[in-house]
Amino acid sequence: MSLFGGRGGRSGREAVPETDAAIRRALGAVLEHDLASAEAELARAVRRDSDAVDAYLALARIFRQRGEIGRAIHLHQNLLLRRDLDDDARFRALLGLADDFREGGFLRRAIAAYEEVLTRAPRDARALRALVRLLVDAREPARAIPLARRLARLEGDAGAALETSVWVELAETERAEGRTQAARKALRRALKLDPQAVRAWVALGEVEAELGHAGEALAAWRRVPEVDRRAGPVVYPRIAASFAAVGRAREYESWLRELLAADGDDPGARLALARALAARGAAEDALAEVRSVLERDPRHLDAHVALGRILLAEGREAEVAKAHGALVDLLERERVRLPADAGEGLA
Repeated sequence: MSLFGGRGGRSGREAVPETDAAIRRALGAVLEHDLASAEAELARAVRRDSDAVDAYLALARIFRQRGEIGRAIHLHQNLLLRRDLDDDARFRALLGLADDFREGGFLRRAIAAYEEVLTRAPRDARALRALVRLLVDAREPARAIPLARRLARLEGDAGAALETSVWVELAETERAEGRTQAARKALRRALKLDPQAVRAWVALGEVEAELGHAGEALAAWRRVPEVDRRAGPVVYPRIAASFAAVGRAREYESWLRELLAADGDDPGARLALARALAARGAAEDALAEVRSVLERDPRHLDAHVALGRILLAEGREAEVAKAHGALVDLLERERVRLPADAGEGLA
């Protein structure tokens, strides 16, 4: 029997041409982003031919795309109850059900469904990737590690990137539960897989700092801008504090200047240098660095804020007002919504 109330007037071979035509029309409707018409065509196809498993599976996918998760689940579950499905169709229905559960936010049911998919097809990369991410979401990264390794063997670099991120997730779980040494070990594993993993270097610095290893924390954080200059602002304040903690505070400025000698267009490092100069009273040098950033990029929001703060600390009220006006003009041009008390930091 059809899931839509019977087989209609035809079935079997007689229905195949009409069913195939309906499926082709449904595909055309999908390409036109007309899911309602695609649903109507597929529903018509399965009414004509209850053996049109591809049409059922496509219809369930349309339900999921339209956010009708309950209908997609119901359709896939009914397909799995049928005894006439071949192994391939049963597998595709099970995979579709797992996708339904994931899309619907049914975390545990999705995990169980993907695990069943993998008992049937241990090398299915899509199911492996989905299950790894679900286990991370469920705060069970340790269970995800062997699956991520399996995916890495299948996909090479793409799979290795996911395995690296899972090791970082495991480290964060270990750290949150007070197992700092275990977190450190997990991060070392992540960095062995990918020495360019910025997130792992940031987390390793935090772990080393918690263990009281100021020098090791400094070394880890210094790697971040070496790997990706855009991530530098995340760690510059921590690097400054670490240099101070190991009695080498003045070396922080020298290190930033080395970064700028290698890449003078790095606004994050230049603003970090400006803040360091301002902190030791070299206001004019700090302002010169900030203005250098603004000359390259007049819309650099952090540079406008840094300029206002330095001028405010120096008590240069007229220049503060001018900087404040320039900042407000920029925010209005960029259509940034200002809170009610915006600008108090520069007033």
